[in-house]
Amino acid sequence: MSFSAEFLLAKSPGELDLVLGEVLLADGFGAKDPSDSEKRAAARRWFQANLAGFRALICGNTAVKLALSSDNRDRNSLLSALIDVLGSQYGMTVPVTALSAQIVHYGVDKLCPSLGSATE
Repeated sequence: MSFSAEFLLAKSPGELDLVLGEVLLADGFGAKDPSDSEKRAAARRWFQANLAGFRALICGNTAVKLALSSDNRDRNSLLSALIDVLGSQYGMTVPVTALSAQIVHYGVDKLCPSLGSATE
């Protein structure tokens, strides 16, 4: 499952939850396919459970800091930096481009409050 940056950044958080949830529940052994609400719920639980891991990888990263600098606040640069940072840790679990877009929607400033205050 591969998506372009523009395509993913245009998606709502709920739509990205569907993409993530679909992958997270793909190996489930159920009698029926999970519903969209089950996919969204699984994605939200997984995202919340991994916030500390995201924070550890993202908040001190130089490329992310550069993408967030007041001179360079570009969503595509930020998405690219997040994909690079998260790829090795989460690339085998979920589509890292969708995860990175979800983090852009969530807010890197919210995830890493020290970065938000440092760039304003």
